[in-house]
Amino acid sequence: MRDPDYEGLPDRVRSALKKHVRGLWGEKETAFMLDREFGPENDRHVLIHNLRLPDGQGGFAQFDHILLSRFSRTAAIFESKNYAGNISKNAHGEWMVWYRGQHRPQNIPNPVAQVRRQRDVLAAWLKRKGHTKAFERIGVFVSVPATNDIDRSKIGDEDPIYKCDNLVAGWMPFGGTSPLSRLFSTGVTGPQMLAIADQLIADHVEEEDIYVRLGIHPGPDGMTAEPDTSQADDPAPEPIVDAPEEPAAAPVIAISQPATPPPEPVIADAVPPSPKPRKAGAQIEVCAGIMERTLPDGRIAFRAAKDDHIGREALTALCKGRAVWNPMFANWVCPPEIATEIRAGVPNAVQLAQLP
Repeated sequence: MRDPDYEGLPDRVRSALKKHVRGLWGEKETAFMLDREFGPENDRHVLIHNLRLPDGQGGFAQFDHILLSRFSRTAAIFESKNYAGNISKNAHGEWMVWYRGQHRPQNIPNPVAQVRRQRDVLAAWLKRKGHTKAFERIGVFVSVPATNDIDRSKIGDEDPIYKCDNLVAGWMPFGGTSPLSRLFSTGVTGPQMLAIADQLIADHVEEEDIYVRLGIHPGPDGMTAEPDTSQADDPAPEPIVDAPEEPAAAPVIAISQPATPPPEPVIADAVPPSPKPRKAGAQIEVCAGIMERTLPDGRIAFRAAKDDHIGREALTALCKGRAVWNPMFANWVCPPEIATEIRAGVPNAVQLAQLP
């Protein structure tokens, strides 16, 4: 969007990019609130961001955020919507947004119906893997920006939609537990919870890169601009489980290695969101086809070109267990001290990947 050629793109492409950026920022704002409450300083929850699972009907369900809570035996799905305006619905259950400065509302898909469809996919996955007793209930929550207005005269308590700064408070009656209830809880253990989260992550299907889908290049710095929110173009012990219909997959820590004991939650999207993002550094070529750049928080991101299979294979072999895979930007992220080791090992890793 910072590229000088951006304004010359077709309206359809510019509209899709704006919508994509707004969606990313909505997810990051919600993730910031959830990470602050359910982050790695406890062993009671696992928080997974940006998970995409097959829906069993030839398509996929995109989960913005999934929270597994072992003491309450609940799973919660949080769907982020970055609308800017007054959210309402009519007597027929049709949803709309009144954008600032506009005299007529814009119709939007029913966000509650969408997250309930996602619940069906997660419920089917838990049943197929034999985990319905581990997580007996699945709750759904829609998150909108804190600056939004929600017309509560039309949207009642039966519609689980919350401003992101009230999201955790809305979740508490469903999945929260008190210290006393945790003392007598028969919930799953931390390792059991982590193993189930690992299976979820192992079944993640990466989405096609938006630049490939739209047939454009990512711009001079590959970074996204701040969103235009003025209006929207489109809206160890034996697990406590059922007898599985298929063998459970061995845990694969795709994102981070939990410490034991106690186990720490796996965070699928381990790039902490920032409410005021700054620009990342310029890309630097480490080896042919493999680039690195310094992120605003000081960490280093390594990335191989999408069509460079040798580079991607080499980078994966080198970074796995050392760095964090970020599916949103298809790169590996790590602290500077780890980056030094990875950088030094890239040439040898590429040579090994080229061997027959």
